[in-house]
Amino acid sequence: MIRFRSRVGIVLFFFLFLIHPLPASGEDSQGGADWSEEFTFDAGEFKKSPFEWGGFLQLNASHTRFHKGSSFYRLNFFDQDQDAGKSLAGISLQPDLTWQEGSFKAFASASLEGSASEGEWEDDFTLLEGYASWQATPKFSLSAGKTLLRWGKGYAFSPVAFVSRDKNPSDPDLALEGFWIVAADLVYSLPGTLKTLAFTGILLPVDGDVNEDFGQEEDLNWAGKIYLLWHDTDIDLMALSKGSRTSRYGADFSLNILSNLEVHGEWSLVSDSTRKVIAPDYSATVKTSDAQNYLLGIRYLTPAETTFIIEYYRNGQGYTEEETETFFVLVEDATQTQLGELRDLSAPYQKPNFMRDYLYIRASQKEPFGWLYLTPAITSILNIDDGSYNVIPEILYTGVTNLELRFRLNLLAGEEGTEYGEKLNRWKVEGRARYFF
Repeated sequence: MIRFRSRVGIVLFFFLFLIHPLPASGEDSQGGADWSEEFTFDAGEFKKSPFEWGGFLQLNASHTRFHKGSSFYRLNFFDQDQDAGKSLAGISLQPDLTWQEGSFKAFASASLEGSASEGEWEDDFTLLEGYASWQATPKFSLSAGKTLLRWGKGYAFSPVAFVSRDKNPSDPDLALEGFWIVAADLVYSLPGTLKTLAFTGILLPVDGDVNEDFGQEEDLNWAGKIYLLWHDTDIDLMALSKGSRTSRYGADFSLNILSNLEVHGEWSLVSDSTRKVIAPDYSATVKTSDAQNYLLGIRYLTPAETTFIIEYYRNGQGYTEEETETFFVLVEDATQTQLGELRDLSAPYQKPNFMRDYLYIRASQKEPFGWLYLTPAITSILNIDDGSYNVIPEILYTGVTNLELRFRLNLLAGEEGTEYGEKLNRWKVEGRARYFF
């Protein structure tokens, strides 16, 4: 009401000024009241609220067609009846709230999801982030809480994301859940070729109730990152101490060669990396060795506003082609009892992109042929080792304010005994409507 009255006062002031201009002095010619005092207003009434909120409400539906002849279909459904496909409909709410007053800030983001499939309803609540921070000085800040750390320059893959959950390479923009951490940031601006130097220190505890999915061992984990802006190149150096996970070290860079061409890369060394390899006699052997992971990619924007993203990813912790072929042969030849044993051991083989070498390619075109608010795109992930791949065409429509519509199709292709040829799904079609508020 205060703001409303103030706005009315401003309008009346200008209206009266137009029909009766004020004299130069505070008094009118006949000794009237001082109009400048009568129509003053306090700018403090228009102070920005310390609270900001946003987020989106989403409706989604999908249908998956299973590949009944695949190894992963046999492994997952050998002891149950399963239809040729599965339909899913869901609704999700993802709000976020920010409070900021002076040097203090608090942020929270959550996800509430509900889905229906085959007559059954499931719902889930996840706190994605929830932290508080204090900007003690322009150079030094502290934060504590559940935080998503976005380490790495890769779009689909990120070998140096030591304290983050893995992205879904087929849909890397999906929201991720953070970990509970305490972080300190120190930033310096410098003259010369080294323009910025920053250090981030991370403390990440793991016990039965906190960050239990970060690692099996309860420990106090330390991580750190040094950021350098050298000339026009972003460089990060990072490390994670041995604790709930083995120690690891990494580096990344990002450089704009041209205004429309960016090159980025990542490298990491994971000490004592373990792989559970299933042998021909159906026994599991744990192999331990240091592993190197790396990524090299480009992002290019053409004059016609076509964006290309290409990344090569080397997963040094992945399975070789020979180890993978052995696993698929075992599944094909296994008895019912052996399939049950294999299913208990097969979790590492069922992760996305569990082999060694991959090529990620994505092309998107803004408003082709003058079609306003439409952005079609096509994405493909190629397993270089065995030649299998997926292709994901999609189209995005944003012609209604705050509303985003997306339709996509995920097609998998590959010969028998290859990663995508033995996946559980043959294809998947999905659509979503996301309303931002």
